[in-house]
Amino acid sequence: MKEVLVDFQPVGRRAQVAAGQTILAAAQQLGLALGAGGLTAPCGGRGLCGRCRVRVAAGDAGEPTPAERRFLKPEQLEQGYRLACQAVIQGPLKVEIPPESMLGVQKLQVEGLDVAVVPEAPVKRYNLPLTRTTIENPRPLWQQVAGELEATYGLERPEIDFNLALVTEPMAAGGTGVVTVRGKEVINIYAGRPAPPPLGLAVDLGTTKVAGFLINLETGATLAADGIMNPQIAYGEDVMARLGYALEGEAAYRRLQEVAIEGLNRLAATLAGKAGVTTADIEEAVIVGNTAMHHLLLHLPVEQLARAPYVPALTIPVEVKARSLGLNFSPGAYVYLQPVIAGFVGGDHVAMILGSRLDEARKVTLGLDIGTNTEIVLSYGGKMLSCSCASGPAFEGAHIAQGMRAITGAIAAVRLSDDGREVYWESIGGVPPLGICGSGILDAVAELYRTGVLNASGRLDLNHPRVRRPAEGGPAEFLLVPAEETGIDSDLVVTQKDISEIQLAKAAIASGTLLLLEAAGLTVADLEEVVVAGAFGTHLKLESAITIGMFPKLPLSAFRQVGNAAGTGARLALLSMAERQRGETIARQVSYIELMTRPSFQEVFMKSLLLP
Repeated sequence: MKEVLVDFQPVGRRAQVAAGQTILAAAQQLGLALGAGGLTAPCGGRGLCGRCRVRVAAGDAGEPTPAERRFLKPEQLEQGYRLACQAVIQGPLKVEIPPESMLGVQKLQVEGLDVAVVPEAPVKRYNLPLTRTTIENPRPLWQQVAGELEATYGLERPEIDFNLALVTEPMAAGGTGVVTVRGKEVINIYAGRPAPPPLGLAVDLGTTKVAGFLINLETGATLAADGIMNPQIAYGEDVMARLGYALEGEAAYRRLQEVAIEGLNRLAATLAGKAGVTTADIEEAVIVGNTAMHHLLLHLPVEQLARAPYVPALTIPVEVKARSLGLNFSPGAYVYLQPVIAGFVGGDHVAMILGSRLDEARKVTLGLDIGTNTEIVLSYGGKMLSCSCASGPAFEGAHIAQGMRAITGAIAAVRLSDDGREVYWESIGGVPPLGICGSGILDAVAELYRTGVLNASGRLDLNHPRVRRPAEGGPAEFLLVPAEETGIDSDLVVTQKDISEIQLAKAAIASGTLLLLEAAGLTVADLEEVVVAGAFGTHLKLESAITIGMFPKLPLSAFRQVGNAAGTGARLALLSMAERQRGETIARQVSYIELMTRPSFQEVFMKSLLLP
């Protein structure tokens, strides 16, 4: 296949790529679907979402496909707009990525609760006197290390990580050596150079975002914290899209695993740089994630997870050498992954319960970790029930006509007055808006309902001065921001379909709540506290969630927004073996409820679609 020059703007990437592939495939090869300024493809490039819009400014990308004709208006096609996942490169191209299709700097939620814990990490440090290896003292380094550990510290028959032995000078230089031991295994050594404190990495591997924490394992101090977008987003916005991609073949599955590992190594390097150390100093890691992220990272079988009966391959805790995954940590470092509970309730849910202490709640408490897949736990009378709700990616801006993630230019808050005639909005970064993110669309729907522009069925009032029906006969829409105030030279609107997407998402969460209460023999009146976790849960306006019926109607004082509780749980499991065991106990104690098997599921879900 001949190679042709493709020029991606405004990111300025030009490269020779094989003709005959889609624009999206070429962008992925060039890394333009993996970072800031890149191209987003929420449905995994299957022509299902219409979000990967580009403009072919010059060149031939073939005839528009049926999917493109479905998502793009005739005038847009005439102007050169195409879907990157559908348009096939025929020859040299100049491709413009519009702002609304671009991956930007994500507003990431890293921090959660601070929970005090006595450090009791699985790794221990020992200072050992070493004698220079000579013909008079013919004892190599590792013989001296093993002997000192036995004689001085009573560690019987210590083992040496084989890879550590391969990369370490076998001749002792004298002085003091600092070794790190995990159980009976020596996993790292500092000989002839200063040793930093023992370091660990805690990671919340989310479907959309990845949060990392570099921890001093002796003091428990967080030395650095940061977050990145999960680079797997380029291959699907939600877990089902990614599992589907993995099932396309071994090469596709390997690519998903590789980009996740690349992202983790990049995040670890950023954190290490902030702390003035290297990733080779990381000696222990804990990674928590939903069941799909857990399986894709470990390259476990996923067919039974992607299709009925939707069960995990493993539910037990996993410990694996970091190097076996391709993580650039110390030679003998281990990665611990908390146990998963069910097909769609993973180790991140265990970590959320651990980090927010829901397992010891004395009140009847509901815990919600809101995301593309929302997990809910009900803690009552020493018992815990959990379920998973397919709330979908609408809260990440997907499936919304002008939706986008919470990046610069996204409308994040909306307020209406004068019966919906006046609109007030706030964008991330304070710039002219490019689209609307999850918290913004939630506010918009709540405000439309509060001001009477929406009825209880979620239908727009066609007589309202800001509601219009497009000339080509599309769905009704509410004018949020006129074109002259936006950064995309077109009106920003909330469509009837957008409202339906939010109704579906909120109904999933509301019905999950009601069905868990039903399974426990309780009602909303019995609820005493609601814990809201996760990035979206942190930034949403509680009043809006209550207004549309997504959250139970309780006093605001009953709600507690706890940030990244899963990240907190990961840090606890990293720092303390007791907390790690507590997490494993939580996983065994939680009873999983499959909502669709509940006799009342359909009735409860349909009622939950209505606005209260």
